[in-house]
Amino acid sequence: MTVAYLDCFSGVSGDMLLGALIDAGAAPAAILRGLRPLRLPAWRWRVARARRGEFTGTRVDVRAADGRARHGVLAAVRARAPRAALPDGVARDAERVFTRLLAAEGAVHGRLARHVHLHELEDLDTLVDVYGVLLALRLLGVTRVFASPVTAGTGTVSAHHGELPVPAPGTAELLRGIPVALGSGTGELATPTGAALVAALAERGTPPVFTLHRIGYGAGARDGGARPNLLRVFVGEAREDAWREDVRQVDAVVDDMSPQLVEAFMERAYREGALEAWTAPVGMKRQRPGIALTALVAPPRLDGVVRAFLEETSTLGVRITSPERVVLARRMTAVRTRWGRVRVKLAGAGAARHAVPEYADVRRLARRSGLPARLVLEEARRACAGLLLDHPKPWRGG
Repeated sequence: MTVAYLDCFSGVSGDMLLGALIDAGAAPAAILRGLRPLRLPAWRWRVARARRGEFTGTRVDVRAADGRARHGVLAAVRARAPRAALPDGVARDAERVFTRLLAAEGAVHGRLARHVHLHELEDLDTLVDVYGVLLALRLLGVTRVFASPVTAGTGTVSAHHGELPVPAPGTAELLRGIPVALGSGTGELATPTGAALVAALAERGTPPVFTLHRIGYGAGARDGGARPNLLRVFVGEAREDAWREDVRQVDAVVDDMSPQLVEAFMERAYREGALEAWTAPVGMKRQRPGIALTALVAPPRLDGVVRAFLEETSTLGVRITSPERVVLARRMTAVRTRWGRVRVKLAGAGAARHAVPEYADVRRLARRSGLPARLVLEEARRACAGLLLDHPKPWRGG
């Protein structure tokens, strides 16, 4: 199991996190290939070493090709991302980040998220930062992310709505439930994009013991101040082959909802971050047939999944329990079939090792070749047999 730990001693921003992951070994060329399916407006970036105080890190500077700010592309990219050929989970995780960003701004200004405009954020810059970070994590094989308390900064920041205290209201909303260091550092150190990435991706609590393999430093835009404007990331392999997770189980039973709406509920639950979701037929009072709806979710994602229950189903309430689950450590690799490449989820070790082909890849190759999906799946499973004894490398893009 590959773990990333974000050391936010001088705050966090999207470009700092992307720079740190590149500095830790995520190849910029592979990130660029991963971004192509999004069909972003013409853009370029500069990835270079930058000195901050007595230390250096990787600075990522994203610009539109014509040098002008780009707004208004976020909604279009979000709409097509689920259908784009992105690595497993990237579109889902990105949607969680953007949903948090818009919901936080909406909460501050008293508006629904769909009516919110991110005044201080260029859509293009934000899109590259968010999708770039998610692609970089997969390039490094990271399956779990943890973070230190976030240093928020001090003073004020000039924004569309005037001079605002640090952290700005939208950033403060995103930092709810996250350990923060207030009144420390100079200027705005935690940005909305950085806070949204930490809120959506990082687990709470102490990371497991892991063997440190890579260290990366991402440089922020500003230089100066008492501490170097850098974000540090540690990447390594956790020792255990399985671990216990604290999860929440959300349950509801309905007898007055059209079964056709179950699909919309399941899609929403997974979009909100459900780890697992399922339904079962049940008998209710007066012998009425009903549907039991259940979802497992990590505590930081609980509110979104509860909203899915209350907004997408006819239930008037939910039950929340706190079970514990044991999961095998996992990583992504790939195998070759005669029709193309299939990603594989490799979990566990020894007699408990499993190799599971990604069905989305199987379906894509089946459609392209005109063959039944079961034939492609059978060959992918045969190709996986050797992985049960070998030690695969993380996905490297392409």
